[in-house]
Amino acid sequence: MTFDLLTAARELIAIDSRSQRSTRPVMELLAPLCQAAGLHVALQEETHEGIPQYNIVASRGPLREDSLVLATHVDTVPPGEHALWTKTGGDPFALTVHGKYVYGLGVADVKLDFLCKLAALHRLRDTPLERGVALAGTYGEETGRFGAHLLVDTLRPLPRTILVGEPSELRPVGGHKGYVEFRTTASTPRPEPAPDLPCWRITFSGISAHSSQTHRGSSANDACLDAITGLLGTRTAVLAVTGGDAANKVAAECRALVAAAAKPAVAGAIVQPESTTGRQYWSPALVRLLLELHRATARLRRELSRTQMQSYDPPYSTVNNGIVRLTADALHYVVDARRLPDEVSAQALDDYAVALQRLAGVHPDLSVTTERALDAPPHAPRPGSPLLQVVDAVLQSRGRNPDREFKSGTTEAPVYQRAGMDVLVLGPGAAAGNIHRPNERMPLSELLEAIEIYTDVILRFCA
Repeated sequence: MTFDLLTAARELIAIDSRSQRSTRPVMELLAPLCQAAGLHVALQEETHEGIPQYNIVASRGPLREDSLVLATHVDTVPPGEHALWTKTGGDPFALTVHGKYVYGLGVADVKLDFLCKLAALHRLRDTPLERGVALAGTYGEETGRFGAHLLVDTLRPLPRTILVGEPSELRPVGGHKGYVEFRTTASTPRPEPAPDLPCWRITFSGISAHSSQTHRGSSANDACLDAITGLLGTRTAVLAVTGGDAANKVAAECRALVAAAAKPAVAGAIVQPESTTGRQYWSPALVRLLLELHRATARLRRELSRTQMQSYDPPYSTVNNGIVRLTADALHYVVDARRLPDEVSAQALDDYAVALQRLAGVHPDLSVTTERALDAPPHAPRPGSPLLQVVDAVLQSRGRNPDREFKSGTTEAPVYQRAGMDVLVLGPGAAAGNIHRPNERMPLSELLEAIEIYTDVILRFCA
Protein backbone atom coordinates (compact mmCIF):
# COMPACT_ATOMS: atom_id res chain seq x y z
CA MET A 1 0.00 0.00 0.00
CA THR A 2 1.44 3.38 -1.01
CA PHE A 3 1.07 6.69 0.78
CA ASP A 4 -0.56 9.39 -1.35
CA LEU A 5 1.01 12.58 -0.01
CA LEU A 6 -1.01 15.06 -2.05
CA THR A 7 -4.38 13.46 -1.25
CA ALA A 8 -3.56 13.37 2.46
CA ALA A 9 -2.34 16.97 2.27
CA ARG A 10 -5.60 18.18 0.73
CA GLU A 11 -7.63 16.44 3.42
CA LEU A 12 -5.44 17.75 6.24
CA ILE A 13 -5.38 21.37 5.05
CA ALA A 14 -9.18 21.24 4.57
CA ILE A 15 -9.61 20.82 8.35
CA ASP A 16 -9.88 24.11 10.20
CA SER A 17 -7.38 23.48 12.99
CA ARG A 18 -6.80 27.00 14.26
CA SER A 19 -5.67 26.81 17.88
CA GLN A 20 -9.04 27.82 19.31
CA ARG A 21 -10.68 24.66 17.89
CA SER A 22 -10.45 21.06 19.04
CA THR A 23 -7.86 18.93 17.22
CA ARG A 24 -10.23 15.95 17.30
CA PRO A 25 -11.06 16.17 13.54
CA VAL A 26 -7.33 16.23 12.75
CA MET A 27 -6.75 13.13 14.85
CA GLU A 28 -9.63 11.31 13.16
CA LEU A 29 -7.88 11.88 9.83
CA LEU A 30 -4.33 11.12 10.97
CA ALA A 31 -4.95 8.04 13.12
CA PRO A 32 -5.89 5.64 10.27
CA LEU A 33 -3.08 7.03 8.10
CA CYS A 34 -0.60 6.25 10.87
CA GLN A 35 -2.06 2.80 11.39
CA ALA A 36 -1.70 2.10 7.66
CA ALA A 37 2.03 2.81 8.10
CA GLY A 38 2.23 0.07 10.73
CA LEU A 39 2.33 2.46 13.67
CA HIS A 40 0.67 2.01 17.05
CA VAL A 41 -1.58 5.03 17.67
CA ALA A 42 -2.37 6.60 21.04
CA LEU A 43 -4.09 9.89 21.80
CA GLN A 44 -3.21 12.18 24.69
CA GLU A 45 -6.19 14.23 25.81
CA GLU A 46 -6.84 17.23 28.02
CA THR A 47 -9.34 20.06 28.19
CA HIS A 48 -7.88 23.48 27.56
CA GLU A 49 -10.02 26.60 28.02
CA GLY A 50 -13.12 24.41 27.94
CA ILE A 51 -12.18 22.72 24.62
CA PRO A 52 -11.16 19.04 24.34
CA GLN A 53 -7.68 18.92 22.81
CA TYR A 54 -5.55 16.01 21.65
CA ASN A 55 -2.02 15.03 20.78
CA ILE A 56 -1.41 12.00 18.60
CA VAL A 57 1.56 9.70 19.31
CA ALA A 58 2.12 7.08 16.60
CA SER A 59 4.98 4.78 17.53
CA ARG A 60 6.91 1.85 16.16
CA GLY A 61 8.72 -0.48 18.50
CA PRO A 62 8.98 -0.09 22.27
CA LEU A 63 9.76 3.47 23.28
CA ARG A 64 12.81 3.82 25.49
CA GLU A 65 15.10 6.64 26.51
CA ASP A 66 17.24 5.98 23.41
CA SER A 67 14.26 6.25 21.04
CA LEU A 68 13.66 9.11 18.59
CA VAL A 69 10.61 11.39 18.60
CA LEU A 70 9.56 13.28 15.48
CA ALA A 71 7.28 16.15 16.57
CA THR A 72 5.09 18.54 14.61
CA HIS A 73 2.28 20.81 15.79
CA VAL A 74 -0.99 20.53 13.90
CA ASP A 75 -2.71 23.79 14.87
CA THR A 76 -2.62 27.03 12.88
CA VAL A 77 -3.24 30.72 13.39
CA PRO A 78 -6.57 32.16 12.14
CA PRO A 79 -6.63 32.65 8.36
CA GLY A 80 -7.63 36.31 8.43
CA GLU A 81 -9.65 37.79 5.56
CA HIS A 82 -10.48 34.94 3.15
CA ALA A 83 -10.57 37.25 0.12
CA LEU A 84 -6.83 37.88 0.49
CA TRP A 85 -6.10 34.19 -0.22
CA THR A 86 -5.99 34.83 -3.95
CA LYS A 87 -3.92 31.72 -4.74
CA THR A 88 -6.58 29.43 -3.27
CA GLY A 89 -9.66 31.07 -4.73
CA GLY A 90 -10.53 32.83 -1.48
CA ASP A 91 -10.54 29.60 0.57
CA PRO A 92 -7.48 29.26 2.86
CA PHE A 93 -8.48 25.63 3.58
CA ALA A 94 -8.35 24.55 -0.08
CA LEU A 95 -4.86 23.23 -0.84
CA THR A 96 -4.06 24.53 -4.31
CA VAL A 97 -1.17 23.72 -6.62
CA HIS A 98 0.26 26.54 -8.72
CA GLY A 99 3.41 25.69 -10.65
CA LYS A 100 6.11 24.54 -8.23
CA TYR A 101 4.20 25.47 -5.06
CA VAL A 102 1.26 24.36 -2.97
CA TYR A 103 -0.76 27.03 -1.18
CA GLY A 104 -3.02 26.91 1.86
CA LEU A 105 -3.21 27.65 5.59
CA GLY A 106 -0.73 25.34 7.33
CA VAL A 107 1.20 24.07 4.31
CA ALA A 108 4.42 25.52 5.77
CA ASP A 109 3.42 26.14 9.40
CA VAL A 110 3.45 23.27 9.78
CA LYS A 111 0.86 20.58 9.03
CA LEU A 112 2.45 19.12 5.91
CA ASP A 113 5.66 18.45 7.83
CA PHE A 114 3.75 15.82 9.81
CA LEU A 115 2.80 14.09 6.55
CA CYS A 116 6.41 14.14 5.32
CA LYS A 117 7.50 12.34 8.49
CA LEU A 118 4.62 9.91 8.16
CA ALA A 119 5.58 9.23 4.53
CA ALA A 120 9.13 8.42 5.67
CA LEU A 121 7.86 5.98 8.29
CA HIS A 122 5.49 4.43 5.75
CA ARG A 123 8.45 3.90 3.43
CA LEU A 124 10.38 2.18 6.26
CA ARG A 125 7.45 -0.01 7.33
CA ASP A 126 9.26 -3.26 6.47
CA THR A 127 12.78 -2.07 7.36
CA PRO A 128 14.14 -3.47 10.66
CA LEU A 129 14.89 -0.81 13.28
CA GLU A 130 16.88 -1.33 16.47
CA ARG A 131 15.50 1.71 18.27
CA GLY A 132 11.92 2.82 18.69
CA VAL A 133 10.59 5.87 16.89
CA ALA A 134 7.47 7.94 17.57
CA LEU A 135 5.66 10.53 15.45
CA ALA A 136 3.91 13.13 17.62
CA GLY A 137 1.35 15.70 16.47
CA THR A 138 0.75 18.34 19.12
CA TYR A 139 -1.96 20.94 19.70
CA GLY A 140 -1.78 24.57 20.79
CA GLU A 141 1.72 25.55 19.67
CA GLU A 142 0.55 28.85 18.22
CA THR A 143 -1.09 29.97 21.46
CA GLY A 144 1.27 28.62 24.12
CA ARG A 145 2.91 25.28 23.25
CA PHE A 146 0.32 23.48 25.38
CA GLY A 147 0.51 20.21 23.45
CA ALA A 148 4.29 20.10 23.92
CA HIS A 149 3.81 20.37 27.69
CA LEU A 150 1.22 17.59 27.55
CA LEU A 151 3.62 15.40 25.56
CA VAL A 152 6.53 15.68 28.01
CA ASP A 153 4.23 15.31 31.01
CA THR A 154 2.50 12.20 29.66
CA LEU A 155 4.86 10.20 27.42
CA ARG A 156 6.64 7.54 29.47
CA PRO A 157 9.38 6.65 29.24
CA LEU A 158 10.34 10.00 27.76
CA PRO A 159 12.89 9.57 24.96
CA ARG A 160 16.00 11.73 25.15
CA THR A 161 15.93 12.90 21.51
CA ILE A 162 13.37 14.90 19.54
CA LEU A 163 13.34 16.45 16.04
CA VAL A 164 10.87 19.36 15.96
CA GLY A 165 9.27 20.39 12.68
CA GLU A 166 9.18 24.10 11.82
CA PRO A 167 9.77 25.82 8.46
CA SER A 168 13.53 26.33 8.08
CA GLU A 169 14.05 25.51 4.39
CA LEU A 170 15.49 22.17 5.59
CA ARG A 171 18.35 23.87 7.44
CA PRO A 172 19.08 22.95 11.07
CA VAL A 173 18.03 25.78 13.36
CA GLY A 174 21.07 27.09 15.19
CA GLY A 175 18.99 29.25 17.50
CA HIS A 176 15.75 31.15 17.86
CA LYS A 177 14.49 34.07 19.87
CA GLY A 178 12.59 33.88 23.12
CA TYR A 179 8.89 34.65 23.46
CA VAL A 180 6.66 36.39 25.97
CA GLU A 181 3.15 37.86 25.98
CA PHE A 182 2.02 40.84 28.03
CA ARG A 183 -1.74 41.00 28.57
CA THR A 184 -3.54 43.97 30.09
CA THR A 185 -7.23 43.95 30.92
CA ALA A 186 -9.19 46.79 32.49
CA SER A 187 -12.79 47.61 33.26
CA THR A 188 -14.90 50.36 34.73
CA PRO A 189 -18.27 50.01 36.45
CA ARG A 190 -19.25 53.55 35.41
CA PRO A 191 -18.94 54.39 31.72
CA GLU A 192 -20.26 57.85 31.01
CA PRO A 193 -22.62 59.14 28.32
CA ALA A 194 -20.82 60.08 25.14
CA PRO A 195 -21.40 63.53 23.57
CA ASP A 196 -24.58 63.60 21.51
CA LEU A 197 -22.69 63.80 18.22
CA PRO A 198 -22.66 61.86 14.93
CA CYS A 199 -20.81 58.55 15.03
CA TRP A 200 -18.09 57.56 12.56
CA ARG A 201 -16.53 54.20 11.74
CA ILE A 202 -12.79 54.50 10.99
CA THR A 203 -11.19 51.46 9.34
CA PHE A 204 -7.43 51.00 9.19
CA SER A 205 -5.86 48.40 6.89
CA GLY A 206 -2.44 46.88 7.49
CA ILE A 207 -0.37 44.02 6.12
CA SER A 208 -0.45 40.73 8.01
CA ALA A 209 2.82 39.04 8.96
CA HIS A 210 4.22 36.73 11.61
CA SER A 211 4.84 38.77 14.75
CA SER A 212 8.52 37.81 14.66
CA GLN A 213 8.68 39.50 11.25
CA THR A 214 7.06 42.84 12.05
CA HIS A 215 9.24 44.58 9.45
CA ARG A 216 7.50 42.53 6.73
CA GLY A 217 4.04 43.70 7.81
CA SER A 218 2.25 46.89 8.70
CA SER A 219 0.22 47.05 11.90
CA ALA A 220 -3.32 48.36 11.59
CA ASN A 221 -3.49 48.43 15.39
CA ASP A 222 -0.54 50.79 15.65
CA ALA A 223 -1.95 53.02 12.90
CA CYS A 224 -5.31 53.20 14.70
CA LEU A 225 -3.82 54.08 18.09
CA ASP A 226 -1.55 56.69 16.52
CA ALA A 227 -4.61 58.27 14.91
CA ILE A 228 -6.64 58.21 18.12
CA THR A 229 -3.76 59.98 19.86
CA GLY A 230 -4.06 62.74 17.29
CA LEU A 231 -7.84 62.98 17.65
CA LEU A 232 -7.82 63.56 21.39
CA GLY A 233 -8.46 67.16 22.27
CA THR A 234 -10.70 67.64 19.23
CA ARG A 235 -13.97 66.94 21.09
CA THR A 236 -13.93 63.34 19.89
CA ALA A 237 -15.15 60.43 22.04
CA VAL A 238 -13.67 56.99 21.32
CA LEU A 239 -16.50 54.50 21.80
CA ALA A 240 -14.88 51.25 20.64
CA VAL A 241 -11.76 49.79 19.05
CA THR A 242 -11.44 46.29 17.56
CA GLY A 243 -8.14 45.20 16.03
CA GLY A 244 -6.21 42.00 15.29
CA ASP A 245 -7.19 38.34 15.51
CA ALA A 246 -4.11 36.75 17.15
CA ALA A 247 -1.35 37.90 19.45
CA ASN A 248 1.34 36.47 17.17
CA LYS A 249 0.17 38.15 13.95
CA VAL A 250 0.66 41.71 12.77
CA ALA A 251 -2.89 43.08 12.69
CA ALA A 252 -4.25 43.47 9.16
CA GLU A 253 -7.34 45.44 10.22
CA CYS A 254 -8.42 47.68 13.07
CA ARG A 255 -11.73 49.54 13.41
CA ALA A 256 -12.57 52.43 15.69
CA LEU A 257 -15.99 53.88 16.43
CA VAL A 258 -15.90 57.53 17.45
CA ALA A 259 -18.38 60.33 18.12
CA ALA A 260 -17.40 63.65 16.58
CA ALA A 261 -19.15 66.77 15.30
CA ALA A 262 -17.47 66.57 11.88
CA LYS A 263 -16.04 63.77 9.82
CA PRO A 264 -12.58 63.01 11.31
CA ALA A 265 -9.68 63.64 8.97
CA VAL A 266 -7.53 60.52 9.24
CA ALA A 267 -4.91 59.92 6.58
CA GLY A 268 -4.77 56.40 5.17
CA ALA A 269 -8.05 55.27 6.76
CA ILE A 270 -11.61 54.84 5.53
CA VAL A 271 -14.03 57.04 7.47
CA GLN A 272 -17.75 56.36 7.13
CA PRO A 273 -20.83 57.56 9.03
CA GLU A 274 -22.19 54.93 11.41
CA SER A 275 -25.85 54.62 12.34
CA THR A 276 -26.41 54.00 16.04
CA THR A 277 -29.50 53.60 18.18
CA GLY A 278 -29.94 54.74 21.76
CA ARG A 279 -27.53 56.65 23.96
CA GLN A 280 -23.82 55.86 23.42
CA TYR A 281 -21.37 55.45 26.29
CA TRP A 282 -17.61 55.53 26.67
CA SER A 283 -14.86 55.66 29.28
CA PRO A 284 -12.28 58.46 28.94
CA ALA A 285 -10.17 56.67 31.58
CA LEU A 286 -10.02 53.48 29.51
CA VAL A 287 -9.07 55.46 26.41
CA ARG A 288 -6.28 57.22 28.34
CA LEU A 289 -5.01 53.88 29.63
CA LEU A 290 -5.04 52.40 26.12
CA LEU A 291 -2.94 55.24 24.76
CA GLU A 292 -0.54 55.05 27.72
CA LEU A 293 -0.09 51.34 26.95
CA HIS A 294 0.53 52.22 23.31
CA ARG A 295 3.24 54.72 24.27
CA ALA A 296 4.90 52.26 26.68
CA THR A 297 4.96 49.64 23.91
CA ALA A 298 6.54 52.13 21.51
CA ARG A 299 9.25 52.87 24.10
CA LEU A 300 9.92 49.13 24.49
CA ARG A 301 10.23 48.77 20.73
CA ARG A 302 12.78 51.58 20.57
CA GLU A 303 14.74 50.16 23.50
CA LEU A 304 14.94 46.67 22.02
CA SER A 305 16.03 47.95 18.61
CA ARG A 306 19.32 49.18 20.11
CA THR A 307 20.70 45.64 20.45
CA GLN A 308 21.25 43.72 17.22
CA MET A 309 22.55 40.31 16.14
CA GLN A 310 23.03 40.05 12.40
CA SER A 311 22.38 36.28 12.22
CA TYR A 312 18.68 36.96 12.83
CA ASP A 313 16.12 38.51 10.47
CA PRO A 314 15.31 41.10 11.69
CA PRO A 315 18.51 41.51 13.73
CA TYR A 316 16.70 43.03 16.73
CA SER A 317 14.03 41.88 19.19
CA THR A 318 10.52 42.53 17.90
CA VAL A 319 7.41 43.85 19.62
CA ASN A 320 3.89 43.41 18.26
CA ASN A 321 0.56 44.70 19.55
CA GLY A 322 -1.56 41.88 18.15
CA ILE A 323 -4.92 42.40 19.88
CA VAL A 324 -6.86 45.52 20.91
CA ARG A 325 -10.43 45.39 22.21
CA LEU A 326 -12.02 48.51 23.69
CA THR A 327 -15.67 48.92 24.64
CA ALA A 328 -17.48 51.41 26.82
CA ASP A 329 -16.61 49.49 29.98
CA ALA A 330 -13.68 47.17 29.17
CA LEU A 331 -10.23 47.01 27.58
CA HIS A 332 -8.11 44.06 26.42
CA TYR A 333 -4.61 44.74 25.09
CA VAL A 334 -2.05 42.05 24.15
CA VAL A 335 1.57 42.49 23.11
CA ASP A 336 4.10 39.81 22.27
CA ALA A 337 7.88 40.18 22.14
CA ARG A 338 10.54 37.99 20.52
CA ARG A 339 13.80 38.67 22.28
CA LEU A 340 17.40 38.08 21.38
CA PRO A 341 19.57 35.94 23.68
CA ASP A 342 21.16 38.88 25.52
CA GLU A 343 20.77 40.38 28.97
CA VAL A 344 19.98 43.92 27.77
CA SER A 345 16.86 42.70 25.95
CA ALA A 346 15.83 40.59 28.94
CA GLN A 347 16.14 43.63 31.21
CA ALA A 348 14.11 45.78 28.82
CA LEU A 349 11.25 43.29 29.03
CA ASP A 350 11.46 43.25 32.83
CA ASP A 351 11.29 47.06 32.83
CA TYR A 352 8.26 46.98 30.53
CA ALA A 353 6.47 44.59 32.91
CA VAL A 354 7.15 47.03 35.77
CA ALA A 355 5.84 49.92 33.64
CA LEU A 356 2.59 48.05 33.00
CA GLN A 357 2.13 47.45 36.72
CA ARG A 358 2.78 51.13 37.38
CA LEU A 359 0.11 52.11 34.85
CA ALA A 360 -2.33 49.80 36.59
CA GLY A 361 -1.65 51.61 39.86
CA VAL A 362 -2.27 55.15 38.60
CA HIS A 363 -5.84 54.47 37.52
CA PRO A 364 -7.69 53.90 40.82
CA ASP A 365 -11.03 54.39 39.07
CA LEU A 366 -10.36 51.33 36.89
CA SER A 367 -9.96 47.66 37.69
CA VAL A 368 -6.69 46.80 35.91
CA THR A 369 -4.78 43.53 35.72
CA THR A 370 -1.52 42.81 33.93
CA GLU A 371 -0.14 39.38 33.11
CA ARG A 372 3.21 38.19 31.80
CA ALA A 373 2.47 34.87 30.10
CA LEU A 374 3.95 32.09 27.98
CA ASP A 375 7.50 33.11 28.84
CA ALA A 376 9.93 30.97 26.84
CA PRO A 377 13.69 31.56 26.71
CA PRO A 378 15.73 31.77 23.52
CA HIS A 379 16.77 28.37 22.22
CA ALA A 380 19.97 26.86 20.83
CA PRO A 381 20.87 23.20 20.23
CA ARG A 382 22.80 21.43 22.95
CA PRO A 383 26.58 21.59 22.36
CA GLY A 384 27.73 18.32 20.82
CA SER A 385 24.13 17.29 20.09
CA PRO A 386 24.12 13.70 18.74
CA LEU A 387 20.95 14.45 16.76
CA LEU A 388 22.54 17.51 15.15
CA GLN A 389 25.51 15.38 14.15
CA VAL A 390 23.20 12.84 12.51
CA VAL A 391 21.25 15.52 10.64
CA ASP A 392 24.43 17.24 9.48
CA ALA A 393 25.72 13.92 8.13
CA VAL A 394 22.46 13.27 6.28
CA LEU A 395 22.44 16.73 4.72
CA GLN A 396 26.07 16.41 3.64
CA SER A 397 25.41 13.01 2.10
CA ARG A 398 22.66 14.59 0.04
CA GLY A 399 24.91 17.38 -1.20
CA ARG A 400 23.34 20.01 1.06
CA ASN A 401 25.50 22.49 2.94
CA PRO A 402 24.22 22.13 6.51
CA ASP A 403 24.38 25.85 7.28
CA ARG A 404 22.27 27.08 10.16
CA GLU A 405 18.94 28.86 10.17
CA PHE A 406 18.46 31.44 12.94
CA LYS A 407 14.75 31.93 13.49
CA SER A 408 13.18 35.09 14.78
CA GLY A 409 10.12 33.05 15.70
CA THR A 410 9.69 30.64 18.60
CA THR A 411 9.03 26.90 18.64
CA GLU A 412 8.22 24.09 21.06
CA ALA A 413 11.96 23.42 21.48
CA PRO A 414 12.38 25.18 24.87
CA VAL A 415 9.65 22.95 26.36
CA TYR A 416 11.49 19.81 25.29
CA GLN A 417 14.91 21.16 26.25
CA ARG A 418 13.68 21.99 29.75
CA ALA A 419 12.56 18.34 30.01
CA GLY A 420 16.17 17.25 29.37
CA MET A 421 15.77 16.25 25.73
CA ASP A 422 18.29 16.70 22.93
CA VAL A 423 16.30 18.98 20.59
CA LEU A 424 16.80 20.04 16.99
CA VAL A 425 14.41 22.15 14.89
CA LEU A 426 14.20 21.58 11.12
CA GLY A 427 11.53 21.46 8.44
CA PRO A 428 10.60 22.25 4.85
CA GLY A 429 9.34 25.63 3.68
CA ALA A 430 10.21 29.23 4.49
CA ALA A 431 9.03 31.17 7.51
CA ALA A 432 10.06 34.74 6.70
CA GLY A 433 7.54 36.58 4.56
CA ASN A 434 5.41 33.45 4.24
CA ILE A 435 3.69 32.17 7.38
CA HIS A 436 0.91 33.92 9.34
CA ARG A 437 -0.21 35.74 6.22
CA PRO A 438 -2.40 35.01 3.18
CA ASN A 439 -1.12 32.79 0.34
CA GLU A 440 1.15 30.74 2.61
CA ARG A 441 3.12 28.48 0.28
CA MET A 442 5.41 25.44 0.18
CA PRO A 443 7.69 24.27 -2.67
CA LEU A 444 6.65 20.79 -3.79
CA SER A 445 10.32 19.92 -4.17
CA GLU A 446 10.99 20.61 -0.48
CA LEU A 447 8.16 18.32 0.59
CA LEU A 448 9.69 15.49 -1.41
CA GLU A 449 13.21 16.24 -0.18
CA ALA A 450 11.96 16.39 3.42
CA ILE A 451 10.67 12.82 3.07
CA GLU A 452 14.11 11.71 1.89
CA ILE A 453 15.89 13.52 4.71
CA TYR A 454 13.55 12.18 7.39
CA THR A 455 13.95 8.67 5.99
CA ASP A 456 17.74 8.92 6.21
CA VAL A 457 17.65 10.43 9.73
CA ILE A 458 15.44 7.60 11.00
CA LEU A 459 17.72 5.01 9.42
CA ARG A 460 20.92 6.52 10.81
CA PHE A 461 19.48 7.03 14.27
CA CYS A 462 17.30 3.96 14.69
CA ALA A 463 18.49 1.20 12.34
